[in-house]
Amino acid sequence: MCNLQVKLLLIDAFKIYSASAGSGKTYQLTKAYLKLILATSSKQKYRELLAITFTNKAVAEMKQRILESLHTFSLQEKPQNKIALFEDLLQELRLTPDELRLKAKRVLKELLHNYAFFEISTIDKFTHKIIRTFARDLKISQGFDVVLDTDVLLEESIGRLLNRAGEDKILTKTLLDFSIEKIEDDKSWNIAYDLFEIGKLLFQENHSVHLKEISNNEIEDFTKLQKTLKIKIQGKESKLGSLAKEALELINNNQLEFTDFTRSSFPKFMQSIAENNSKIDFNAAWKQNFDSNPLYNKTSSDAIKTTLDNLHPQFSAIFARIKKYHSELGFLKNCYKNIVPLSLLNEIAKEVTELQKEKDVLPISEFNSIIAKEIKNQPVPFIYERLGEKYRHYFIDEFQDTSQMQWQNLIPLVGNAIESENERGESGSLLLVGDAKQAIYRWRGGRAEQFLNLINLKTNPFVIDPKVKNLEDNWRSRRTIVDF
Repeated sequence: MCNLQVKLLLIDAFKIYSASAGSGKTYQLTKAYLKLILATSSKQKYRELLAITFTNKAVAEMKQRILESLHTFSLQEKPQNKIALFEDLLQELRLTPDELRLKAKRVLKELLHNYAFFEISTIDKFTHKIIRTFARDLKISQGFDVVLDTDVLLEESIGRLLNRAGEDKILTKTLLDFSIEKIEDDKSWNIAYDLFEIGKLLFQENHSVHLKEISNNEIEDFTKLQKTLKIKIQGKESKLGSLAKEALELINNNQLEFTDFTRSSFPKFMQSIAENNSKIDFNAAWKQNFDSNPLYNKTSSDAIKTTLDNLHPQFSAIFARIKKYHSELGFLKNCYKNIVPLSLLNEIAKEVTELQKEKDVLPISEFNSIIAKEIKNQPVPFIYERLGEKYRHYFIDEFQDTSQMQWQNLIPLVGNAIESENERGESGSLLLVGDAKQAIYRWRGGRAEQFLNLINLKTNPFVIDPKVKNLEDNWRSRRTIVDF
């Protein structure tokens, strides 16, 4: 019996609901929240709860639903508009209607009198609270302002960069190279517009780690890299030409004509490469199974067929090496092409950083990376101490839109709560709700795969396994969502 109780406790600590649209997600979130604050005699249980969602609208709706439910339950008459929730709470908390009314009235009063501690928040607001608390440790001004509209910051930074043109010779040359590349690619003449589009990468979490790695480089470093890449590109092109000429010599030395090959495809392809034709691809059907398909025409003589069959292994080896070098050449060319934009992006980043210091501002997009770099390494009790609160129960809505960095930042706090007990011997809990089909924030680091892997138990950062339920199926049957 004792082992069973422990198992139930652990399962109850970590729940994941896969919730599609119309499956009753908000109902279950509200019920789970209300159960925690109504199940105890403590007046300040709500201080241990943190509910996270992704928009201010969702925060307002959830707060309103909880407060309205408490208000309705506290009234003497039966709550007709929330009868299902009322009856579910009576059953699951094992309370009488009068007991639930009294508890709801007491909790509602406590919440309204201490509304600042009613922690239903956006993920950005919560990370802002942490950073504000650790501002001194991070050497950030206590009075920094948060920049929500990064476009304004970016536009001013690009303006400052362009103002350096004519004075900074290396930067001027790089801007000219960028303009020439745009003209050659038949793109817009508006260089400021293209710099702005490139600069947006600075505020996207997906790119922050990679951009950090090049932040200490100067334009000269990129120029040196560009020269190195150019030498490597020329080397690959030379090898391609040599291989193609080797194949053509084999054809010539064996007295073969182009017409001896099926549609003359192979020798024409080799000739194109030997002439340094940049339009090379491997999409044609004959290139897909080059090793196994005959090289000759059906009407070819037996002597030609025998000669081509004997040469086929050599042609295959040449073809394979050409394909390999071509792939490597494509990669090098793509790198070379992006060196100039990357060097300018790095300069824009420096202007943005300088502008932030001057104006004492911090873009909201940097919050997660700051926590990941600095605060996450702090002991969890120390973080709680600084925050002034110790959250024991976490609710995360729309989890499919949680970025990898956001989730990694939350794991230490959540793990400490659900893997330990408080002075009353109570464990914390985590409730995740999401729908992979509604993932829309990949561009800012949202990873639906993160949610799917948790559901499929492929990854679990905690020492306990989650209880996973499909919310829609359970909601249709009107059963208790998690039944042991």
